[in-house]
Amino acid sequence: MKGIKFLLMAVMLVAMYSCFDDPVQDTVNYTPTREAELLEVYLDTLVNRGYDIDTTSSGIFYVIEEQGEGLYIQSGDSIGIKYTGFRSDNGQIFDSSTYHYEDETWKFRYEPGNLIDGFEDALMLMNEGTKGLFIIPSNLAYGAGGSGSIPPYTTLSFSIELKKIYQ
Repeated sequence: MKGIKFLLMAVMLVAMYSCFDDPVQDTVNYTPTREAELLEVYLDTLVNRGYDIDTTSSGIFYVIEEQGEGLYIQSGDSIGIKYTGFRSDNGQIFDSSTYHYEDETWKFRYEPGNLIDGFEDALMLMNEGTKGLFIIPSNLAYGAGGSGSIPPYTTLSFSIELKKIYQ
């Protein structure tokens, strides 16, 4: 019981902190050049750690950690995914299915145009059971405008697992 109270308090503190402006964000000059430099460092770090990074024609970088089997996602499919999204520049988690769903799985009907472009591209690479890391440059995410706690020109990374395609 003590552990649950601690966890709830930690979640509340994180939620409250996220309501405040990020003072560091105000002092950093978010530009396409800065993003490109940080992305290069991030990718080099992953390669140095032994990851084999592939790139899609649209420009997302990815590592398939575990290949699934069976069907790939099609428009209109109901799917269940487990995901965590974090900023590639500082590792800050900005969203996760573990925050929102009791079973940690986001279940929804996939329709193109409802997600950021890079996330949609990532899903198209996955069949049931696939787990991967997907690195999405800002031009396929929130671009020059940013979104909420995500500054402009920020590369995002998502750890995604396609749990199920529901028939």
